[in-house]
Amino acid sequence: MTREHHPMFRRIFLALFAFFITFSLYAQETIQKSRLSELYPTLEAKEYALRTAKVIKSKRLGTGITNPLKLTMQDGDTQFYAVFKDVHVRKPGMTKLKGGVELDFKDSWQFDVAAYELDKLLGLNMIPVTIERRYEGENGAMVWWIENAMTEGQRKEKGLEPPDIDAWNRALYKVRLFDNLVYNIDRNLGNLLITPEWKVWMIDHSRCFKSMENLKAKSDLARFSLSFIQALKKLDEAQVQDRLGKYLTTYEIRSMMKRRDAIVQEFEKARVAQGDSILFP
Repeated sequence: MTREHHPMFRRIFLALFAFFITFSLYAQETIQKSRLSELYPTLEAKEYALRTAKVIKSKRLGTGITNPLKLTMQDGDTQFYAVFKDVHVRKPGMTKLKGGVELDFKDSWQFDVAAYELDKLLGLNMIPVTIERRYEGENGAMVWWIENAMTEGQRKEKGLEPPDIDAWNRALYKVRLFDNLVYNIDRNLGNLLITPEWKVWMIDHSRCFKSMENLKAKSDLARFSLSFIQALKKLDEAQVQDRLGKYLTTYEIRSMMKRRDAIVQEFEKARVAQGDSILFP
């Protein structure tokens, strides 16, 4: 073997070594995710684990305006991660924000719990399990960590395209409808998560549920999930009050129900004008 060949073999060795390390880490993450799915197969199991597991480590995520904590949880022999957010700000009148001025500004962990409970009522399964819990003397929202996920911003930076464009678009139409329902003023590229299977998760709903009866972005309602619309039609104010009343005022709930009516009205108008082409399951 001549000396000039050595650098080439060294590069091959380093490339194989890097591949092995990457593959090993991916395999470990996949095994961990599979194990957690087996141990906590239902929403109820995850909720119970979030309520009862011991916090053994915490660190600031360093992302988002509220800069929540990432917690390492210990449940028997099992460890998993959660996010804890305790922001709770309500300011009447006008508040100056980075993007302009906001009337009746609200930013609260309570809305994160309310959004999850609403997600359950609608059967969407697009918001990670979120419960109320006290940590270090503060009440807040504790959220199940979505493993191996990238943000929508990271997807765009990497130039990745979904393998099933139709399924991707359908998920985004559901996001837009939900954001109109809860009047979300803070949907951005950092609070849509995408798993390796290309499932879309909505996170960070602490700036939702404004007391506005009109829709935030009616133009976003171009296509509709029939199952989503059917679930919306079945929403009952008394039922919503029972499930979300601890976290929303009566007026916030009634405003949301008015927006629900407006969404259904837009759906009916679009269906008359365009037929079933606007529908997907």
